[in-house]
Amino acid sequence: MDLVTHQLQSMADKINFPELEVWVEDYVDIPIVAVAAYLWLVMYVHPKIMKDRPAFNLKGLNMIWNLLLTVFSFVGAFYCIPRLYELLTADVVSLVDVGAIDVQNASPSLRRHLVYDAENKKLLGIEGSFETSTCVYHPMLYRRGVSGLLSVAFMFSKIPEMLDTVFLVLQKKPLVFLHWYHHITVMLYCWHSWISVVPSGIWFTTMNYFVHTVMYFYYFLASCGYGKAIRPVAPLITFLQIAQMVVGTFITVLTFFKAHTAGGCDVNIANNKLAIIMYASYFYLFAQFFVKRYLTKPAKKAETAAKKVE
Repeated sequence: MDLVTHQLQSMADKINFPELEVWVEDYVDIPIVAVAAYLWLVMYVHPKIMKDRPAFNLKGLNMIWNLLLTVFSFVGAFYCIPRLYELLTADVVSLVDVGAIDVQNASPSLRRHLVYDAENKKLLGIEGSFETSTCVYHPMLYRRGVSGLLSVAFMFSKIPEMLDTVFLVLQKKPLVFLHWYHHITVMLYCWHSWISVVPSGIWFTTMNYFVHTVMYFYYFLASCGYGKAIRPVAPLITFLQIAQMVVGTFITVLTFFKAHTAGGCDVNIANNKLAIIMYASYFYLFAQFFVKRYLTKPAKKAETAAKKVE
């Protein structure tokens, strides 16, 4: 992975993160247009245009697409997990230029986690802790280095990931509400988060990269014809998704309450409220899906079998 790390670091060094933030804010119309086109696909193309047309055979493209997303998600998880671990445990977090920290104007959350040399009281940097990873914001913690690059990639990837739905539509497969609701809301939230203060974004990004690595590898194997063999793994993937929503809901609710207490928390309140709604709704929908798919269905099958015997 050294070669990959070198290439990613080279790409990260070329990014002007402050300029990118301004660009993302200036072009908020991009996700809005993407949503409009996506809803047209879901609400019109799928039920009307494809209604009397034969399904496309996209097996080969499906394999390539799922493999690409597996590799992309794996790379994201590979580099973001260590960064999250460092933000949680490091005595002094790396990639932080001490000279760029404005101590006098720092937020209470940031001040609580500044590390000083005990002898000459020289500022050494920012300490790692759970609160650092959820409530302490400084651009150099999150928008620098390979992990910063992969945070950018994560945000932008939510638009091309909508191709998942294109494949389903062209193959005339059913579209459940959870599928398209999730794609729309996560894309809008990620775009808004990039122009907001969201320290806990490293949690959301890392969890999503990890779960998507497993999920898209499962889809890749299924598209290769191993669907029946790997079907027992499907409940595990949904369980991981539910666990992701539980953690996301916990963190967003926790940061909301911290932001309204004396200690404070570096969060954008509007974004935080949206995150609570988003994660709570995801938890409900994924849990509902899990119950219907893996708990209720066998009971119905048994009932049907019993009726046939009678």
